[in-house]
Amino acid sequence: MYQHTKKFAVSWSSGKDSCLALNKLLQENSDVVCLLSMVNSKDARNHSHGIKLKILESQAKALEIPLIMVDSDNDYENSLVNALRHLKDELGVEQIAFGSLYAAEDRKWNEKVSHRAGVEPIFPVWISPEDSNELLEEFLSLGFSALVCRASENHFDHTWPGRILDWRFYEVVQHKGICVMGEFGEYHTFVVDGPIFKKKVKLIQSGVVLNSGLWSLDIQQCTLSDKTTC
Repeated sequence: MYQHTKKFAVSWSSGKDSCLALNKLLQENSDVVCLLSMVNSKDARNHSHGIKLKILESQAKALEIPLIMVDSDNDYENSLVNALRHLKDELGVEQIAFGSLYAAEDRKWNEKVSHRAGVEPIFPVWISPEDSNELLEEFLSLGFSALVCRASENHFDHTWPGRILDWRFYEVVQHKGICVMGEFGEYHTFVVDGPIFKKKVKLIQSGVVLNSGLWSLDIQQCTLSDKTTC
């Protein structure tokens, strides 16, 4: 159970799950100190969704929340542990929120690295598998806007990257025999707008590539726009 009087960091992928976790904390007036994203500095992309770092930075600016990017440096686990220890010592972070939904092994690993760092892991959007539909409904009903940024070729074709998560998407994905939230990597998302965004992220240039069995939206450029004028 998390305590709203404590300082939080949010493990940040750029997608809907971590965004929902952040939203739940902010709705409780929790003190979110920063977003934390593991990256590969050589490739200049984040690990979770392969988003270019400059695009990730723009998204954080749209949220007006500091972004801490941690280079995995060929040792992902220890790099994350050291980063969490630094956040604890320098910024007073006591809890780290993850967007894990119901994958037990994922939660177990997140708990392990957090405890090694001396911070408490929390899971604001932890659900039962049968509640996946309801969580995607919540994401859409809250007014968030996201694009598919990765899609497994086992379930999707090249036309899916860049597709907007809307009620039509929800209807179609329900008939694919997969978790509608993509908990097991069936697809990933990049959130561009929503109630906690101060500005909207607008994509200017992107393409689609197939990499390691994933159709990926390669976002090259984006800009931020005032939501009142969109």
